[in-house]
Amino acid sequence: MRVKGLVWLGILADDYAGAVRFFTETLGLDVAFDEPGTIELSAANDDRIQVFGPDHRYFQFYRDRGARIVPLFEVDNLDQARAELVRSGVEVFGEPESDGVWAWLTFRAPEGNMYSLGSRLG
Repeated sequence: MRVKGLVWLGILADDYAGAVRFFTETLGLDVAFDEPGTIELSAANDDRIQVFGPDHRYFQFYRDRGARIVPLFEVDNLDQARAELVRSGVEVFGEPESDGVWAWLTFRAPEGNMYSLGSRLG
């Protein structure tokens, strides 16, 4: 597996409106997309921060597993990376998901933190 970079950070926000104001107004991040319960923000280099409010399905998914912040590392080949994780005994949560631009999966590393790996589609 070859990690190309840390490109996305998922953040759970109990105070969703306050978090959105902080990231957009205080830090000046641009809105990449805004959907019910989640907003993805873009930095000048196109790194992304996605904030999840309590009404979004990923908020509860991460919260139930003890995560508050989940970084995503970009890899060249997600299937190969998943196979390497499984071989190493890492706990992988479900199957890869996709939004048409990215495919990703979430896992728990041996130190107990949750992470995601993702590959750009197309």
